[in-house]
Amino acid sequence: AARRCPQGGRRMTRRPAETEGGPMDAKRPKEEASGDAASTAAADRENLLLVRVLQPQQPPTEKLSLDSVGTYLEQEAARLARLRPSEGLEDALQFFAKGWRRSEEGGVVPSTWTGIAPFQEALLTTALSLLLAAPVADKVRALGVLLDNPVPARLLNELLSAAAEDAELPPRFLAELLRPLRGRHLNDMRSSLFSKLIRVLRSNKGYAAALVESPLLEEFWMPPFEAKFVWRNKKKEIVGKQQCGNVLQVDSLLGWALAPTALDAAAMPPSQSHLTEAGSSEWADLRRATRQRIDGLQRGTQMKLTAAHQQAAELADLLLRSGDAPRVAVLRWLGAFLTSAEIRGKQGYIAPEGFNFWPNNGNHVIDILGHNDTPAFERSLKNLLLLQALQARIYGFPTSGVALNAFALLLHLVKPIKPEAASSLSPFFASRDDCADLMGTWHKEARFGEKEQLEAAVETAKADPSYSSALSDKTLFKTQIFWLASKGIGTLLLPVAKEAFNSFQGVASVFYEKDPATSDGAWREYLLAEASLKEPAFLSKLGHLVDLTFRFLQTSAAGGHQALPPPEPGPAWHVLPTTVLENVLDICDLYRDRQKKGSGSPTGLFLYLDPDPMLTTLCIVMASDAHVRDPSLRGRAVKLMHRLCFAYPSWQDKLNQPPLVKHLIPCLVGVFVAVEKAIMSYYDLSYRYKYELRLPVMDLFDLALQHEEHRKVLLEFAKGSGNSLFLKLLVQLINDTNSQTEEAIRTLKEYHEHKAKAAAGPTGNHDERVVDDDQTEGGEDVYRRSRMNYKEHAKKYFSLASRTWKQLWLLCKHCGDAIVEGRTILEQLLHSSLDAQLHVLVGPDMKGIKASVQEYEEVGFNPKEMVRQVAEMYLFLAAVNREEVSRIIAKDERYYSSATFSKAVRFARKYGLLAGGPLDDFDRFVKELAEKVSQQRAAFDEADIPEKYLCEMMADIMSDPVMWPQSKKIVDRSTAVRQIMSSDRDPYANTPVTVDMLVPLPELKEEIHKFAKDKGITLEGGNMFD
Repeated sequence: AARRCPQGGRRMTRRPAETEGGPMDAKRPKEEASGDAASTAAADRENLLLVRVLQPQQPPTEKLSLDSVGTYLEQEAARLARLRPSEGLEDALQFFAKGWRRSEEGGVVPSTWTGIAPFQEALLTTALSLLLAAPVADKVRALGVLLDNPVPARLLNELLSAAAEDAELPPRFLAELLRPLRGRHLNDMRSSLFSKLIRVLRSNKGYAAALVESPLLEEFWMPPFEAKFVWRNKKKEIVGKQQCGNVLQVDSLLGWALAPTALDAAAMPPSQSHLTEAGSSEWADLRRATRQRIDGLQRGTQMKLTAAHQQAAELADLLLRSGDAPRVAVLRWLGAFLTSAEIRGKQGYIAPEGFNFWPNNGNHVIDILGHNDTPAFERSLKNLLLLQALQARIYGFPTSGVALNAFALLLHLVKPIKPEAASSLSPFFASRDDCADLMGTWHKEARFGEKEQLEAAVETAKADPSYSSALSDKTLFKTQIFWLASKGIGTLLLPVAKEAFNSFQGVASVFYEKDPATSDGAWREYLLAEASLKEPAFLSKLGHLVDLTFRFLQTSAAGGHQALPPPEPGPAWHVLPTTVLENVLDICDLYRDRQKKGSGSPTGLFLYLDPDPMLTTLCIVMASDAHVRDPSLRGRAVKLMHRLCFAYPSWQDKLNQPPLVKHLIPCLVGVFVAVEKAIMSYYDLSYRYKYELRLPVMDLFDLALQHEEHRKVLLEFAKGSGNSLFLKLLVQLINDTNSQTEEAIRTLKEYHEHKAKAAAGPTGNHDERVVDDDQTEGGEDVYRRSRMNYKEHAKKYFSLASRTWKQLWLLCKHCGDAIVEGRTILEQLLHSSLDAQLHVLVGPDMKGIKASVQEYEEVGFNPKEMVRQVAEMYLFLAAVNREEVSRIIAKDERYYSSATFSKAVRFARKYGLLAGGPLDDFDRFVKELAEKVSQQRAAFDEADIPEKYLCEMMADIMSDPVMWPQSKKIVDRSTAVRQIMSSDRDPYANTPVTVDMLVPLPELKEEIHKFAKDKGITLEGGNMFD
């Protein structure tokens, strides 16, 4: 007030200072009195504000001030302790907490009051002194009360942190917080209790350290486990033990954090089944539910799952950041959990005897549920799920839902690893001898390298820090988490995903009409699993892991060199388990099969994948048998590339850009040749698996050869460094076309023969008669799975033959030079393929497969198109060397006939298969060929060819005789090379052989050429004396 201006707003003019003892001294008592009044007013105001903030039950006996408030707080705490001795500490701390909170509320005191900070410091000091002086039991009780009430964050954190300094408190306090968390589920996640735990762990690292030390270690983190079940073989040797995964799931903190799941209803007690998603009324009767209703249910479930995943992730993050001991404890827990789940990823143990629903694409479980001889108990999907939950306890593996949540946690931990950091991840870590706690039995997994290569790789690994550093070294964390996640794909994710996508979806479809209850149950299980597997955050993180894995594989395969063309693999590749590649291919196959078709742009999982490292890695796998020896695995790689490139135009464009534009064709040739040895089972007598692996290769060939750049690469490859591989490709294509066409035509003939027989008895979905001995008492056909539908079988093989013929046609069109100049394969192509097919299509053999146009269309047989392709292939080859092509055809005494070729010309003219120049050219070629054949056969008839000049395999005069190194048989070089390209073996000794092992016979060759020159016989490649 004294500083305010007088009325009128004018400032008073100060007078000059008076001399000491003058008039100014007379005013000083008034000024001092005014200052005392101001101090009194300030003290009164301070007292008023402190009383407002504290709101004590009894008015203070003296005025409160910031200097004396600490003493007052101590006195008030003592008074509260006298009123309630056992609860005095928590009453005092709550009193302090309310005062702190009021000091921050704008309506109680002005926010500009400078006393807020000193008041809070005094309050905090008093609270800490009270807490630290109290017994442990009182501290535990008081902190628990504070957690249950609204307490300012800083005050609570300071109190919790200070309390942690008492070594006795963290174990006792955490035990009180942890026990109520047991039994969490998706509809009762006990979020408030979980939040309390998180708040405590965040306040001081000492709590996290106490959690992974005795006594909490044994009670809540890693409960003691002793296997109660063991499995022995016939020799009484132990071959398996109960694992600890189910115990970790049920009795440990991290297991409780992962427990809320949309699945695992069968593992819940019947009295609590209504609390699960599957047991709720919302998820009942879904078979006829609209897509809108299903989407709504799944979104609701996904929201719950997202919250559960975030809670588990927050707990893990806190522990991982709390020091070496908690970090190692989390890693060991995850390692033990993954190891216990290994059995779920193995092909055996099929339900109902076992617990896996996913092997054989779920078909075995479908058969069990629908088979009349199956016991009634096992014909119920609900009962099979109950058995699976029971066996989870017996074998000790985690249930499906918790396994999926554990994998979601691993995905969360992998997420911070940037894609460009893939090269920093060590490929040698999983080979360490001391990482069994983390990686379980992965040291027994098959590797990409051979035994000697692995031994050399181990020596190289000793220089890698990740191989020699202690497992507790935090610099290894990224590598450790990556390897755990890689293992988790096969042990946690894939069994659940395959079970849902293959088994449950199949059961729902098959039993839709036959058994509505089973169908509804399977459909519900599938939709719940789908909600979990396609939850947006889960999908994003899974995409990151898959992308990171492909980058890691590319880096390891290239070994620091350019990835394409594939360099020789080094130690970094040799030590990798093949499972790493198999698992990511499985994931991509599963998610691609379930993606909505026709979108054109990557969606779902593939939205998060970079096509460049993925396609490059697939090319390495396809091209190099030095990297991947398993032909089936290489075939799966090309199938995935085919699916993605034909689904997404943006991925397809990558094939026409560097580096793939230069290397795709050699990769396709390599994988086509490799899958020759791919075998699905011993019952695949028609090699259908091999043919199906080659279909995507041929589609990609067709796609690539539409571009000039790829055509140039193919021709250079075929005539240059890849000539031998290209010729192998050609041999296998010839064999495939012949086998497929022969199988299709044979089946068509058998279909006609069985038509009448099939009408005499029941056939089901096949064309074979089912006799009484083939049926059970209930009338079920015991051989129903192996019966053949002749028409469908013929249709399948005509389709395969048509596609393979087109590929052969493309190669003749674009690589005619390489085919004719190579000469080795030309005779096989002309004799056993083109001549033979023309003989069947328009020659005498056509009578055996005559049928109506409608039947041809039903089985996909198009003889006109095949005749056109054969005629054009003759012209493509003749355009390169007409003389040589004619000479070789003239040698064909089995299939060549001038009448058949002339009929082919008339056939082509009648149906307009060729027109204009090509038709005239084919007509001239056929006429010239007839004349050439007449001359050549006359020369052969006149000559008496010595037996030693004849090839022992083909009985034809040789032009370049060679001897097999083992069997000592003498054959023509072109025949031997064709045999090697087909099987890499001496057909007489059945031993491995290569072209450079053939023994040339120059003296015999000279004799044959002199004889041919004298007799006028034309030899392959010309006569050396011409």
